[in-house]
Amino acid sequence: MIRNVGKKVFGGVNPLVGFSVSRYVFAIGIFVGIVVFGFVSMRALGVDLLPSVNIPVVNISTSYAGASPASVDEEVTQVIESAVAQVPNVTSISSSSSTGNSRVTLQLEDGTDQNAVVNQVASLVSSAARQLPDGASNPSVRTFNPNAQPILEFGVSGGTASQADVYDYVQNQLVPLLQRVEGVADVELSGGSQRNIEVLLDPDKLSAYGLTPQSVASAISGSNVRASIGTITQSGNSLNYTTNAKLRSLDDIANVILNADKGVRVADVASVKDATTTTGVTRVNGLPVVLVSIQQASGSNAVKVVDGVKALIAGTRLPAGYQVTYSNDTTGPIRESIASTTHELWITALVVALVTLLFLGRLNTAFTVIAAIPISLAAAPILYKLLGFTFNQVSLLALIVAIGIVVDDSIVVAENVERYRTLGFGRVESVLRGASEVFSAVAAASLSLLAVLIPVSFMGGIIGAYIQQFALGLAAAVLMSWLEALLFLTVRMAYTPDAEPLGWRDVPRALARFPEAVRWGLASVRTWWFWVLAAALLALLWTRTHRPALLLLLAVLLPVALIVLRYLWGAILALLEALTTTLHGVTDRALVAVREAYARSLDSALHASAGVLMIAAVFLIATVLLVVPRTQFTFTPATDSGTLRAGLRLPSGLSLNTRNELVSRLENYFLGRPEVQSVQASVTDNGTNLNITLKPKSERPDSAALTATYQQALRGMFSDYPNVRANIFSGGGFRGQGNSQSLTLVATNYDLLKKRAAAAVDVIEQNPNVLSASSSLDNTTLENQFVPNPALLAQAGLTASNVAQALGTYGSGSSAGNVEIGGVTSPITVALDPQYLRDEQSLLSLPIYSSALGSSVTVGQLGSIVQAAAPTSVQRTNRLYSLTLSIEPDPNSRLTAAELQQQLTAALTQAGVIDNLVTVGSDDRNSAFALGNQLSSLGLQAFGLSLLLVYLVMGAQFNSFRYPLYLLLPVPFAVAGAYWAVFLTDSTLDIFGVLGFLLLIGLSAKNAIIYLEFVVEQLQERPLREALIEASRLRFRPIIMTTLTVLVISLPLLLNRGSGSEFGKSLSIVIVGGISISALMTFYVVPAAFYLFERRRTSRAAAEEAARPLSPAAPPATPAPGA
Repeated sequence: MIRNVGKKVFGGVNPLVGFSVSRYVFAIGIFVGIVVFGFVSMRALGVDLLPSVNIPVVNISTSYAGASPASVDEEVTQVIESAVAQVPNVTSISSSSSTGNSRVTLQLEDGTDQNAVVNQVASLVSSAARQLPDGASNPSVRTFNPNAQPILEFGVSGGTASQADVYDYVQNQLVPLLQRVEGVADVELSGGSQRNIEVLLDPDKLSAYGLTPQSVASAISGSNVRASIGTITQSGNSLNYTTNAKLRSLDDIANVILNADKGVRVADVASVKDATTTTGVTRVNGLPVVLVSIQQASGSNAVKVVDGVKALIAGTRLPAGYQVTYSNDTTGPIRESIASTTHELWITALVVALVTLLFLGRLNTAFTVIAAIPISLAAAPILYKLLGFTFNQVSLLALIVAIGIVVDDSIVVAENVERYRTLGFGRVESVLRGASEVFSAVAAASLSLLAVLIPVSFMGGIIGAYIQQFALGLAAAVLMSWLEALLFLTVRMAYTPDAEPLGWRDVPRALARFPEAVRWGLASVRTWWFWVLAAALLALLWTRTHRPALLLLLAVLLPVALIVLRYLWGAILALLEALTTTLHGVTDRALVAVREAYARSLDSALHASAGVLMIAAVFLIATVLLVVPRTQFTFTPATDSGTLRAGLRLPSGLSLNTRNELVSRLENYFLGRPEVQSVQASVTDNGTNLNITLKPKSERPDSAALTATYQQALRGMFSDYPNVRANIFSGGGFRGQGNSQSLTLVATNYDLLKKRAAAAVDVIEQNPNVLSASSSLDNTTLENQFVPNPALLAQAGLTASNVAQALGTYGSGSSAGNVEIGGVTSPITVALDPQYLRDEQSLLSLPIYSSALGSSVTVGQLGSIVQAAAPTSVQRTNRLYSLTLSIEPDPNSRLTAAELQQQLTAALTQAGVIDNLVTVGSDDRNSAFALGNQLSSLGLQAFGLSLLLVYLVMGAQFNSFRYPLYLLLPVPFAVAGAYWAVFLTDSTLDIFGVLGFLLLIGLSAKNAIIYLEFVVEQLQERPLREALIEASRLRFRPIIMTTLTVLVISLPLLLNRGSGSEFGKSLSIVIVGGISISALMTFYVVPAAFYLFERRRTSRAAAEEAARPLSPAAPPATPAPGA
């Protein structure tokens, strides 16, 4: 059949359209395969909240047991900083020195080869290690992901069991099971009491035997080795040899020889005990726990990992009295957000389907267009899978936006095909003519979008990672929609039978067709497909139940079920056809009335085309002068993640028990709040921390409002401790920064920076736009510092390092390796017996053996002790001492992040906190605030580049430099409309809003292409003025339809109040404002500009054509105005 039709009409048909319609089996196979692969890819994709971001970072870690933060900073951290200062491609060097630990972090330029930098840094650090003190470990160099946060935390409590027993069970029984769960990268433990073998020294006996604390630790670790010797080949066999001198018991440790000549053993100078060590307190909902933190492997599905861990816990038989309490499940917001986004996706698809039904009228045509949605969207998951992307807020947002875009091509094609049907052409011929006629316009519209999306996807860095997933996902769907509209929609429209046109009068006749359904059902029993269906259903039922009677009943009832289904299907279709016909008639009459009114108004506008353009220019100028300067940028929107962080600003000198009591007050307050789901508290020597998990968003107020309420309530909680201050911060947003901001101050003098920290906090908290503030130097402790006398050290033949190592072993203890006893591995610590270290005087009385004197001297004979406040950690940024001011803005403040930071910087300068000695440090370039500033400039660059590329693509397609200018004329007005929408809704532009601006280039040009493409065709038959008005009539319906389908995708995004709804707000605002104005500009400004600047050219061309004698070999033609 198709070949006969083809002989009549294929001469003017596009070859691709003709091929797909004639080889319809090939087209069906290709697109069905794409849908199948899309479904398979979708099920295999991981799930996350936001795209995975690779921030190139190298971390250098060094331990220096027992050393204070100041000592670690001076003796370790600064040495390593100097060694790596000249490493190329390093954007910043930051460091943190805490008790016994140094961490130096190098942040690299995007695209830097991390492995090459790691090798270079390792070489430099290895050379610098010779300058480190004797007690420092070899520095460890590794890559580090600063975004790696636990995806699940839970506490294990043991009832009446000791904390040491709970820790042993979790470490040795539970952790190995958790590490085998698919997708688990690491399991970390904190809190509880860890088993520890203590070797407690007697200082008098050490002095009597002429031993030092370090010599005891060295002897134990030297007697506890297992090392490979190598392989020896003997009689043709290879035998492996090892040295095995492992300690197996407490007695083994006690019998280690310290002095072979005198026969001195460890037991002669120390007691060996099986003990426990507690470095802090961790609680979940008030219960002391061992906290388990789960980190996921890169690229894994966070939801599946958490489900796997929870399934393992549920299936594990815990010891009697043990209990697991989940305190921080980060997949909760992910699940809520993905479910909310998926709900938006379905609503958007439904609304687009309704718009299509109302405008096209025919059920089969409408369903054919709607089928373009799943077919086009199937391309995105395939690309996501190939590129290693996940389903997250950004990639799903791309699919939501795609729903309103991918039907545009199908609508344009279907509407033009339906136009030919109304002119009397047959179904197949209408498809061939209609699709071929708009082939160029559809291609230009799709290419204009692809010219925007594909280039910007190559942007690097964090911003690029977000844009890439959105742009490539949307580009895949747009490309597939173009191919589908021209190569598969045409097949469906050519071969799908028309539904019987029914009105309400025909519905009773359709409802009376039950006898016809009965005859069909009885006849189906004699067909092959009936028995295949019956066999499949019986086999499926047999797998669920083995009751023969039920199977027999199914075999009897299957024909009855088919009869009922056939009848109900016909009845529903009849009702739907009648309803659609009625609603389409109402819509069509209204559309015709509006279209004719628009055509008349356009006629008047063409008379005053210069005035129309002047009004449009005033609109643009007003936007640039009044609105654009007031628009602020942020990286990601402020979100309600359902988590909050709280902490205490404490004075120095408070004991661990006092810290614990103060944190308990906070803990009890939050546990008494009805909207709080769980509270995780941690108290250590380095600080205090609470993680509060709120109930689902639908069951509580907004977290920003709660933060303000909590901060107000906490102000009077510690009246008996005037210097204690509680702070609370939101935990959502980019990298868990929530809505909080930070300000970094740097100085060369640490003491000066420390003095100004409190003043800085006071100045910031006086600002009415700030809820609370805290300083990274808030947590300090009283430190008693032993100051050696150099002259006395020289007389004793000792060095400051000798004294520091001895005192470090006496006080903090020195590691002497590990021992495995009863299948449990425990560390060995050599330290002074606490009974000999009761006060400061007992410390000064401790002996230190001097080999030069051949006897011991006391600590008091070598120096004195002074008391001073010391920080729990020392921070440095780019080799300057730094402090970070954490700021929680008031949720009711109307200031942007940039405006607030400017206010605070000015106030700190006026108060004398900031001057030439203490300055504002450079922000982390990957912080949310810094990224927001980058976004404002990068967004403008990306927009300009995209605009240029679209111009070049259109120019190449139409072989003209002028023609694309008319097509792009709606773009600046779309941008202006978007800015006004952002301004009127009092919104801030984020990365998703910037993506909306990029989309406006292609979307706003689409309507102009549809319109002007038809104008050029009409110019071959009529004057310019009539061509513009006639094109406005014929293209009015598809322009309105494509505009509405794009607008309706914004409604669910605007109205949604679920978890994660903040991510799509600015995008929807930009699209609504931009597309509304661009449609208006397409209707009036584009025709006015085209008429004003092209009427002389077309009149001259027409006159020349009329004066030219007709030639059979060269039929007359009017050149395109853009040529």
